Amino acid sequence: MSIHSRTLGRVAAAVAAASLGLVAIGVVASPAAAAGPALPTGSALYALSCDGQAFEDLTVFSVDVSTAAATQVGDGSPDVDECAYQAAWDASTGTAYLDADGGTLATVDLTSGTATAVAPFTIDDVEYDVDSIAITPAGAAYAIVDGVLFTLDLTTGALTAVGPIANTLTLYSFASDPTTGELIAISYDGEVYSVDPTTGAGTFLADLDIPVDESTRSSVFSLQIDSNGVYWLEIDVSSGESAYVSQLWSTSRATLASPAVLSGTLTVNGDQTPLLESLLWVPAAVAPVIPAEPVVEPAAVVVPVAPQLANTGVDAAPIAAGGALVALLGVALLVPATRRRATA
Repeated sequence: MSIHSRTLGRVAAAVAAASLGLVAIGVVASPAAAAGPALPTGSALYALSCDGQAFEDLTVFSVDVSTAAATQVGDGSPDVDECAYQAAWDASTGTAYLDADGGTLATVDLTSGTATAVAPFTIDDVEYDVDSIAITPAGAAYAIVDGVLFTLDLTTGALTAVGPIANTLTLYSFASDPTTGELIAISYDGEVYSVDPTTGAGTFLADLDIPVDESTRSSVFSLQIDSNGVYWLEIDVSSGESAYVSQLWSTSRATLASPAVLSGTLTVNGDQTPLLESLLWVPAAVAPVIPAEPVVEPAAVVVPVAPQLANTGVDAAPIAAGGALVALLGVALLVPATRRRATA
């Protein structure tokens, strides 16, 4: 059985910081939070909890991307109370899925905040933990397990191996570009890969440039890509002995090598900073196209045309008059004949 732990990822990051003095993705002073890019019109960004102390049940939050302020949706899901790892939106069915604590595929209702387990993740009927999931615009689902790409059956949780992505086991951030279908995976230390869905091979794109103080430990745990091409990142950040907080950052495919933009620390009610390791971007609802009522043209009124005589060069009027005269003479001749029969 494959086992992974996000805690192990944080320990590795801490070791790297201790031995090198910094994490690869952070080398300069932490910037002040700045207003990040706006979301596409009508779309929304959500975050899902991974903090059993502040929020005992798995909880959904809507996120203001300009400030990173999070607002709770619903009352939480007591039946799915584990940590929420990478979530994914299935545009082909309008369904939100999440990776519950690595071991369970679940759906989540973004109106009530209720999550519902679908099935455990399995490889050849053996249950496995997965690192992250992603769904393409066409509804093809994938998962990553220890650096290997798998296809994912969204009804059974079954996984089928495609191929290894890269020489890393910590690809916790995984998403599909909603406009191109490209699969993007990011390791916890900021290595960005484009993933081939047919072979699993990862093409290295860049190291994220996350400008944090050199004494700060930071790890990338979630990625979502919106229809404007913006990469939304959840990054766990800890300075010294302080607990980790979740920060919202943004960049794009074209600006991966440039400093990312910090929206702020994901905060609930202005002061709570629960651990949130899963983001979910949802596009605007598409209004149904109502077909126009067919236009029925009124039936054409057919006016009968009087029969016309053939063009013989003879005027029809005298002929008609003559016919009428013959008819009158016939009646006049008939009357005397009738009388004669009556008096005979």
